[in-house]
Amino acid sequence: MNKAIQKISILSLCVSMTLALSCVGVEEKFPLKQETIISSEINGKKDFSRYAYQNYAFACIAITNGNYHDAEIYLKEALKYDKDSPYLLMKLSEVLVENGKMEDALHFAKRTVDLTPDDSKARELLAEIYSQLKKFDLAISQYRQILKKDPHNTEAGLYLSTLYIRLKKYDCALNELSILIKNEPELMMAHYYKGRINLELKAYNKAKEAFNKALEINPGFLPALFDLATLFNKTDNVDMEIGTYNRIVHLYPHNTIARERLIALYYKIGQEELAEKHMDELKKMLDPGDRKRKRLGLMYLKYGKFSESIAELTSIVSAWPNDQEARYYLGVALEQNENFNKAYQNLNLIHPASSYFIDARMRMAYILERQKKPDTAIKLLKETINHGKKNPRLYLMLASLYEIKDEFPNAMDILREGLKFNKRNTGLLYRLGIVLDKLKRSEECIQQMEMVIKIDPKHADALNYIGYTYADKGIYLDKAEELIKKALQFKPKSGYIIDSLGWVYFRKGLYNKALIELKKAIQLAPEDPAINEHLGDVYLKKKEYEEALKIYKKALSLKNANQEVLNRKIKDVLEHLKGNVP
Repeated sequence: MNKAIQKISILSLCVSMTLALSCVGVEEKFPLKQETIISSEINGKKDFSRYAYQNYAFACIAITNGNYHDAEIYLKEALKYDKDSPYLLMKLSEVLVENGKMEDALHFAKRTVDLTPDDSKARELLAEIYSQLKKFDLAISQYRQILKKDPHNTEAGLYLSTLYIRLKKYDCALNELSILIKNEPELMMAHYYKGRINLELKAYNKAKEAFNKALEINPGFLPALFDLATLFNKTDNVDMEIGTYNRIVHLYPHNTIARERLIALYYKIGQEELAEKHMDELKKMLDPGDRKRKRLGLMYLKYGKFSESIAELTSIVSAWPNDQEARYYLGVALEQNENFNKAYQNLNLIHPASSYFIDARMRMAYILERQKKPDTAIKLLKETINHGKKNPRLYLMLASLYEIKDEFPNAMDILREGLKFNKRNTGLLYRLGIVLDKLKRSEECIQQMEMVIKIDPKHADALNYIGYTYADKGIYLDKAEELIKKALQFKPKSGYIIDSLGWVYFRKGLYNKALIELKKAIQLAPEDPAINEHLGDVYLKKKEYEEALKIYKKALSLKNANQEVLNRKIKDVLEHLKGNVP
């Protein structure tokens, strides 16, 4: 080949490579080593730089097309001809990250940093790979080295801050963010992260200040707006929460999440017209049958708008018959609207493989029970269990149906069958204890409750059950008080457990203390006949007969009241009021 032809060939190669790179949008040319001379042969030796260049160009095309597998092959081939190119090494590391080959990516990222220790981008990539491999100390070390050389490196400072946040090292993160803000007061993301940390730490005033600063810099920054609304929710500032979501929908009219939360808030404060207004706005955005309108159906269901929910969800299942979620909640809405037959039909269409199948079967059983068909409900649940669904909730519901029929031995057998497959299920164990109590097998009941507590020492209901049983029998009263007070640590607002404590004091003859606790219990569970009866008993002991009579009469009017016992007590109080009892 003569020199003129050789020059033309080399020029053609350079032009073709440049065109290839420009076609794929690559702005930066491949940086060949300085000592490399582009020629086919120098001093009798072949020059392979063009092969590295060519494979790099093909890799760029593959990357642009999202074909990282081929890109990896081309880059590895390129490295054969220029093995110490930091640029190629870093590109290959990035591609390997995309391919999920993190250990391989780490190897090439380390080589890149070894060759170019002052390249902050290479160190950032290495730090990110360390983070993904959960080698957090090594990642932090890389960011530290970047910042040591360049304290004003904003990217490295932010990455380091987010890494500290991820590790819940909030003091370290806040320190880094303070440095960033000092260097760059208008760095919006630094203020935002500062707000996030303080929100997590429940330092709400500091969080609010940081979010507002971020929004001052960028008024439309959506994450800060949502977090600010969350802050107002946590601090029970409903007006400001509503104002923030209104601000979001003003800036982003098609943001459905903000509208949904506004709807929930307006329903919460009783402003249904405003809630409906935003419902209508959501409807305008989505055509009937659009799958996204399923959210509307679920929201209507949540807020008791059953007819509207049924209309929305019916349109969804008409367009999408296999949408199991929509089908299930359509059945729920129909059930709530007391259209039991249609509810049953829709629930019966839920596939056995669906995650909604168990709930659907239980609702079908509930419908049958409400229709006074307990035997059919029992048969349905048994069939479900026999087809391999050993879910403990099925056994619990089946047992409860037997309890409704006063078939306590059958309920006991079902619960014990369930426990064969779910030995440590506290729900089944606890319910078995109650059934044993109904069978007058008190000692076995206590043993069951003790098993529940052994598995779950914080099971408030089991603690209370033992304590109340002792109190009702007038035995082990100190132990009963201890158990009930422990139960209250886990359920401090339970009227039923507070009633138990009052009943312990009653049995101990501490009527003033009993009165205090039972008044608390009544406020929490005003419609419970047993609690009312207990309060009446205290007033009777304190010889406050008028109060006792009033409370007993109220107890008698409540559902499931023990009428025979209450009538006897009312008669006794009347005798005291007449002066017939000394």
